[in-house]
This record gives sequence, C-alpha cells and structure tokens, in this order.
Amino acid sequence: MMKVGLVGLPNVGKSSFFNLLTEANVKVDLYPFTTIEKNVGIVVVPDERLKIIGDILKPPKLTYATIEFIDIAGLVKGASQGEGLGNKFLSHIRETDLILHIIRNFEDGSIPHIYNTIEPIRDLEIVESELALADLDIIKRNTEKLRKSAVSVEEKHHLKILDDLEDSLSKGFFSSKLESADRQLIKDLNLFVLKPCIYAINCSDKTKTDSEALLNLKDKNTFLFSIALEDGLDGFDEDEKLELRQSLGLAINGISGIVEECFKRLDLIRFYTIKGDESRAWAVPRHTNIVDAAGKIHTDMASGFIKAEVVQFNDLVACGDFHNAREAGHIRIEGKNYLVKDGDIILVKFAGH
Repeated sequence: MMKVGLVGLPNVGKSSFFNLLTEANVKVDLYPFTTIEKNVGIVVVPDERLKIIGDILKPPKLTYATIEFIDIAGLVKGASQGEGLGNKFLSHIRETDLILHIIRNFEDGSIPHIYNTIEPIRDLEIVESELALADLDIIKRNTEKLRKSAVSVEEKHHLKILDDLEDSLSKGFFSSKLESADRQLIKDLNLFVLKPCIYAINCSDKTKTDSEALLNLKDKNTFLFSIALEDGLDGFDEDEKLELRQSLGLAINGISGIVEECFKRLDLIRFYTIKGDESRAWAVPRHTNIVDAAGKIHTDMASGFIKAEVVQFNDLVACGDFHNAREAGHIRIEGKNYLVKDGDIILVKFAGH
C-alpha cells in the first residue's frame, strides 16, 4: 500500500489533520514532539465510480481503495543534524511515497508558533531546507564512493546525475525533473527531492488571503483548507459544506479533495472487481500488468492466471448491466501481457477455479 507522510513544523495541525482523516484520536498538545512515534492510519479514497457501480449492481458491500497516511513529528531547524530527534523523524519520512506538507497560516494565541510569528513561506523553506540538507548528506557520501570506482558509462552517468542533484539542492532548488530512467538509477537512495509533494495550507477565515503568495509559489499541488472549519462541519450536508468552503476561498472538496490529489500524485489507477456480494476498488500503479493486478486480489490468481474478462466502467454504465455489455461486445478477453487501465472492471479466470 502506498504511504503518504504528513510533514511540517510543530503546531501546524498535522495531528489534527490526521485525526480528521482517520477518525482517530491521537494526542494533540501545544508543545513540540507530542508525536514522537509515528501514527499510522488507513484512509479511504473517495470514488464516484464505485458508487455508480453500486447503484447499477446493488451489491450489499462496497469496498473502496485505500492509502496509508503517516503522522510524523514536527521538524525544526537543525533536524538534518539531529536537532529535535530530527534523524528519527527524517527516517520516518523516507519510508513514505509522497510528502504532504502541512503549512500553518492561522493566528491563534492559544497555539503558539515555534518561531513566534506566522510566516508560511519561511516555514516552508525551513522544512524543505532540512530535507535538502539530509539529501545532500546522502548524495555526497554516494558521490565520494562513485568517484573512486566509476568506470562504466552507466556508473559515470550515475555520478553525473548525483552531481547535478547536489548542485541543484545546494542552490536551494527543492525539486527535480529527472527522467524516469535516471530516477530508477538512484531510486535506492530514497531521496526526499524525488518524492512527489503536495502543499496543504491550514488557514483561518482571517488569514486565508495571505496564502495567495504560496499558491503562486507552488503549482496546482497547493491546497487552502481549514482544520478549524472542517472540524465544525458535522451535521452540514455536502452542498452546504461546499458553499462554506467556497465563500472562504478554500479547496471546495476539503480534506477529501486533498486525499484524491494524493492518489493522483502517486500515479495510481483504480480497477474494479465484482464478486458475490462485494463490489471492490483496487489501487495499483499506472501500467500495472494484469497478472500483477490479479495477484493483488489473491496470490492464487497470479500464479494460476489464464485470462481475464475486462469491461470499461463507461461501457458498463452505458449498457446498464453485464449482460447488455456482453451483447454489445464490450467485454474483452485479455491475456498475460495486458496492462490494466483506469476504470477497468475485471473478472480473472485462473487455474483451480
């Protein structure tokens, strides 16, 4: 299962965000390092297609795809040098597939800011600087080894990739546009700079406009939201929630919209299975082979794979049911080389079944 790490300074709302996501009740206090051991929760990914499949087929049970979210203790200046248990917290972030950076942009006298003032861009730069310094340490150790031993063309190319990354990080650029093949070469280093990142700016109704600079600083992977607002929306219907968020200039889908964006940024797709009383969504990386997808359902399906019947979600909806989809020729037979597509509904045929 893919993992998303909640990252940021202390007292920015990470644990409160985690509690809203998971309906957990992890401790939230007004001093740094309340969260020392990471908190882990499994979060359902919203899925309109699965709801529609449920409306068509009326299964008793709908099972949604999930992502693992990890609440990681707040970083501080010097984390890359071990300050504030920084080495431990950084190791927790390295375990993740995506960084969800929670940034504080609200005033609240009862929740002190670790650096006394509300300056979201400064806070963003502190955290990214610590991540970059930790990456630089790993890169430098690896380049030293490679310089002594690089002989082949591939090894020399590997060294150039690391040199270029070191140069970029040293100049303060916490991003990378490496080609996929180059990323694979240094994948084992598990660098922060290579992880996809989403920026969630925790606002209040009084400070939200101050985040325009942040929205311009980062691209469409930046979301304005408000934990204080979301925490008080129980009892409101969905239309009322959308209207309230919109009136404050916040992401209209709130926290669920951030979860959906995490799913997209992880480059995951969904396929569906219909069996017995359950319709289920499965999350797999884009370009997943049908045999690997079958193995996610059950290992026996992968080892004994024969073929799969596949229909696209849109075709099933247009036809109204499986019988009509089959009559219209929309159900295809696919073999072992098929790459699963987003929205595929799959029935696996396998030996022993």
